Amino acid sequence: MLEAQQGFPPSTSGELTKFTIPERNREGVLIWQLTGDRAKIRPDGKMEIETLQVNTYRGTNVDWTLSTPECILDRQSREAVSEAEVFISNKGTEITGKGFHWLANENRFIIRSRVQVIIYSDMTKKEML
Repeated sequence: MLEAQQGFPPSTSGELTKFTIPERNREGVLIWQLTGDRAKIRPDGKMEIETLQVNTYRGTNVDWTLSTPECILDRQSREAVSEAEVFISNKGTEITGKGFHWLANENRFIIRSRVQVIIYSDMTKKEML
């Protein structure tokens, strides 16, 4: 397992398996953490990632989670794009769609098509359990 201290691993070609990449602010607080099953690091510095999961944090708690079977991550711009299915969730919301753009520097997700949003109220969650 690879774990970078700050941001992304060095820009070298190669492959990674079962890796974790955390991003921390200047105070050392975790902002987001990216994990993947496999990645090919291309000579241009971009990573072709299989089975990506990104957790964003608010304080010490996970705020949002993004999951997708594949994407391309640009380590320079800290952006990921894909045409694959995507699942984004937090405590009371689930969002699914096809194709996405994640802008880590802006803490923003854009879903390109077939977007479905489910918002759970406290009562709905209790009834579903």
